[in-house]
Amino acid sequence: MRRLLFLSLFLLSQAAIPGQAQTVLHLEDALQLAFEQSYTAKSAREQVRASEAAAEAARLALYSTVDLEFDLPDYSRTLLSQFNTTTRRYEYFPFEQLQWSGRLDIRQPLIWTNSTFIISGLLYRLDQKDQGPEGLFERNYYTDLALQLRQPLFVPNTQRIALRRAEIDYEEALADFVRNTLELRYTVTEQFYRLYAAQERMRIQQDRVNQEEESFATAQRKFRAGLIAEVEALQFEVDLAAARNDLFSARNTLLSSANQFKILLGLPLRDSLHCVLRDSTVLPVTVDITEAVARAKRTRVDLQRARNNIERSELSLEQVEAERSIRGDLFLSYGLNNNEDAFHGLYNDLRDTRRAVFTLSVPIFDWGKHSFDVEAAEARLRVAQLSAEDLALNIEREISDLIRSIASSANRAEVLQKSRVIAEIANDISTKRYEVGTIGSTELAQARSRLLQARLSALEAAIDYYLALADLARRTAYDYRAGMPLDIPDRMNR
Repeated sequence: MRRLLFLSLFLLSQAAIPGQAQTVLHLEDALQLAFEQSYTAKSAREQVRASEAAAEAARLALYSTVDLEFDLPDYSRTLLSQFNTTTRRYEYFPFEQLQWSGRLDIRQPLIWTNSTFIISGLLYRLDQKDQGPEGLFERNYYTDLALQLRQPLFVPNTQRIALRRAEIDYEEALADFVRNTLELRYTVTEQFYRLYAAQERMRIQQDRVNQEEESFATAQRKFRAGLIAEVEALQFEVDLAAARNDLFSARNTLLSSANQFKILLGLPLRDSLHCVLRDSTVLPVTVDITEAVARAKRTRVDLQRARNNIERSELSLEQVEAERSIRGDLFLSYGLNNNEDAFHGLYNDLRDTRRAVFTLSVPIFDWGKHSFDVEAAEARLRVAQLSAEDLALNIEREISDLIRSIASSANRAEVLQKSRVIAEIANDISTKRYEVGTIGSTELAQARSRLLQARLSALEAAIDYYLALADLARRTAYDYRAGMPLDIPDRMNR
């Protein structure tokens, strides 16, 4: 009676608290909640924002830049030395200078030709005061506008290489987002099924307690009637206590799993959850290994990164090979400038300026350093190629093993489900036979134990089947049970 009272108080303590929300979840509901408000989803959104911003910044760094700079003002006062022809020695006099200036630089990289076009403008007013023997004060204005072209020759297109690297980084940022989404989907699916399994285990243990309570009541009646020995009646009490203990353990496991799942979904811990399967059938799924491997290779970020590393290594090799090659630099400039004492006449008589420079650099000797640099770059390229090939083979192996695991789990679940049905029938028969006295407590306990093991094994086999399908969906971004691609939220509802 004390045990029954304790169990009743415990169940009442676990009852719904007033104001507590009851949430009934299907898998689709859990996924939607996770994508909208879970910490993992929010973190993934911020990560993809950071990656995209960094990649976009690297790409835009190759576009036009406009810089405007002012000196408002630039003042200096110092001592200047002047040679006095009368005394035939250097003498020092205070000198003041005040300059107001503005500079404008527009740079436009030309990615296709690896050149840079520059528009440069300068305008300033300069006041100079010499407090030397002559005591001169001078003010003048200066303007300069130039168009310049810098063109490297006989070298790789460094701007194209930098742009391609920025594009690769951007592609990997998007691929990381897709992978994070698939990982979150799998994590939610896994914990959903784990929580569902915990619910079912508690229900199974509760059924076991109910059966043991009925058997205990029957044994007490038989003992009082003198039909069974006291030791047999005591054995039923021991079995009932063990069943209640297992029920407590199952309940604690359920509460722990539920709290972990709430944190994943971003739900308050005070809410109660109940997971429901829309379709609990276990049916074999036909999967084309070749198609599944191809899908996995398209979605695996590590394989894409390994292939991108091959391209990065090729670009690096191209640059290293050009480091000690003949290089040419062409610089062309044309501009207009003028210097006047009065601002109103500054633009009346502009004079043109021209400049053309061609620089040729020819490497002669470096003790073989360049050849070793090229050798190292080639070795890094070969390592990148081998890594990509090895990863592709491992993906094929993983998908093949997973497909076999799905088939095995489906067959195992089917067999164990049939065993569960048989064990239930056998337990019902054994219970009735014990009530009429044709079997003893040992045979009934064995039937109960077989039923419990059959129900738990069937549950575990079904969960393994669901999780194996979810793992295949995570690796291929395709739901083979539904026969359709997974719906990946656009930037997780950014």
